[in-house]
Amino acid sequence: MRCALIEYNGYHEETLPTFVRLLNELGIQPDVYMSRRSSRRQPFGQNSELRFRSLWAPGIDWFGGFAFRARRYELVIVNSLEPPRTVMRVAGIRTPLLGVMHNADLLGSEELYRSFFASPNRLPLVLGRHIAKHAAVAGAPLRWVADVYVGRPAPKRADGPTTFAVSGKVDFARRNYVALLDAVGALVAEGVPVRIRIVGRATGRDGLALRTEIERRGLASVFELSPGEITHPEYLQLVAGSDFVLLLLDHTAEHMRRYFETKLTASIPLAIGLGVPLVLHRDLAAAYGVEGGGVRYDDGGLAAAMRTAIGSTPSERGAWRAALETKRSELLAESLVNLREAIATVMA
Repeated sequence: MRCALIEYNGYHEETLPTFVRLLNELGIQPDVYMSRRSSRRQPFGQNSELRFRSLWAPGIDWFGGFAFRARRYELVIVNSLEPPRTVMRVAGIRTPLLGVMHNADLLGSEELYRSFFASPNRLPLVLGRHIAKHAAVAGAPLRWVADVYVGRPAPKRADGPTTFAVSGKVDFARRNYVALLDAVGALVAEGVPVRIRIVGRATGRDGLALRTEIERRGLASVFELSPGEITHPEYLQLVAGSDFVLLLLDHTAEHMRRYFETKLTASIPLAIGLGVPLVLHRDLAAAYGVEGGGVRYDDGGLAAAMRTAIGSTPSERGAWRAALETKRSELLAESLVNLREAIATVMA
């Protein structure tokens, strides 16, 4: 089958390897279109076993646009059907199409998306079982794919204290960094060795504010911050080389609730893909089905959870890693079934 997998934006390219892996298992070798920025970040840098052809996304708008060029394909998968201008760019495509929704709330709140997916040869995909459940359209659950394939990156480890990774751009609307600073401050005051590895861009407004607060609290020696935007191979190596992944999501702010229901926190599938144990809120673990993959806590319990993680035995850490590896295999198997069914639906 001739298939195009396209990412118009300069972000969200981290999900491309999972889709290529699943398509390869279905016997499909896709043409992958990426923006120049996404290509520079090397999302396939650690996945030499995948079979695909890489192309430059802006070029698809030449000679009548992608709606014209899409006629050469039997299937089109849009890796991120956001923002709304992306819908407009692909609206003329008559080829069967799957559109990946990173923000599933748009399916219910935006008429543009409802109209787009009214066609029988178009179908939305979301990036998690819990999202499919909460963002059902017309009472019917959505089809989902779990982005848990990351290849086999070589871990970039550091000797010394237990290392906790916080992955992704520093954004105060997405994580409770105050809880992190308070917890780290308490551990340092107790003399507990700890290292916090911020893996992602920390040079924006919130990143600079976080750096200032770290300095003000005298915690600079504990934190390791990325100097700027890094490639996906380096990003994966840093997280893979950490002992735990911190989510920093709880019920202390209303805007975080969507990560428990209709929006994905990419740090969980990343940890599942890499097999790095989690430290996360009890309700978040239940929503993502990773109760056995690390240390759980309730609101206000981050410091205690980190203390438990630091004091855990090699046997306990091995059990958490094994649980995540089992979860990864289960999710990839279910994702393959879901993708096969979605393709059959739009091509019927």
